[in-house]
Amino acid sequence: HDMEKKRDVLPYEIDGTVFKVNATAQRNVLGIRSRSPRWAIAGKFKAQQVTSVVVDIIPSVGRTGAITPVAKLDPVNVGGVVVTNATLHNQDEINRKDIRIGDHVLIQRAGDVIPEIVKVIVSKRPKSTSRYQLPIECPSCEHEVFRPEGEAVARCQNLSCPAQMKGRIEHFASKAAMDMDGFGGKLVDQLVEENLIRTVDDLFKLTFNDLIELDRIAEKSAQNILSATQDAKQTTFARFIYALGIRNVGFHLSKVLQQEFSS
Repeated sequence: HDMEKKRDVLPYEIDGTVFKVNATAQRNVLGIRSRSPRWAIAGKFKAQQVTSVVVDIIPSVGRTGAITPVAKLDPVNVGGVVVTNATLHNQDEINRKDIRIGDHVLIQRAGDVIPEIVKVIVSKRPKSTSRYQLPIECPSCEHEVFRPEGEAVARCQNLSCPAQMKGRIEHFASKAAMDMDGFGGKLVDQLVEENLIRTVDDLFKLTFNDLIELDRIAEKSAQNILSATQDAKQTTFARFIYALGIRNVGFHLSKVLQQEFSS
C-alpha cells in the first residue's frame, strides 16, 4: 500500500512491486519455474481507469484464423501511455458487456499493459447505436467464418487466407521461434503480397534477386536477411516446434517435448 501511494510522485513509471526472499540458501531450496523463480513474486497495483469513446470496431484475423474484434478508441492517456485500441476478445464478450460503436466506455490497461474495456457508460450512450455482430465472412479473404460448437472464438477456415499466412510467417520468424532477424511485419506483408512466400518453408527459398526488388530493401539489407535464413537452420528442437504455431503448443510445452524426445 505504501508503494502504491508513492506511485504518482515517483519520477518514473511503475506498475507494481516485486517481493523477494533475501537468503540465498532459502532461494536454492525454493528453486525456479520455467519462466520465473519461486523465491520472488510480483504484486501489481490497481489499474488506472479513464473514459473514452468507441469510434469503430474492426475484426482482426490472427495466424490461427481466429477473428478478434478490436475497438478503435478516441486517443486517451492511461498510465502514461496513449491508448487507441482495445481488444474485445470475441462475440460473447461484446454481448456480455453490450459494447457498441459510439459508446462512452471505461478503459484500463490490464496489469498496466493490455488495454481493455471495463464497462460501458450506458447513461452516455447515443440513441442511434445498435448491437455489434462479427461478420460472417473473413475480412481478409471473404471465406466463410465458422464458430465451432462450445468454443468462444470464430475462425476463418481458409488456410490460404493472406492474414493467416502473414501471421504464421511472422510467428515462425519471431525472436522466440526461429529468431530470423529482419523479418518484421512490413517485410512479410510485401513478401506475401508479391506472392514470393506462402508457407514458412518458402522463407528458405528466397533469393537475393527476390529481395532486392522489394520496397526499401537495399543490397546490405538483402544480404542480412538471407544470412538470417541460413542462421535459422541451426536451431533447437523446442524453438522449431514452437515456430510451427501448433495450437495450444506454447514455448514451455515445446521445451517439455524437447526434453521428452531429446534422443
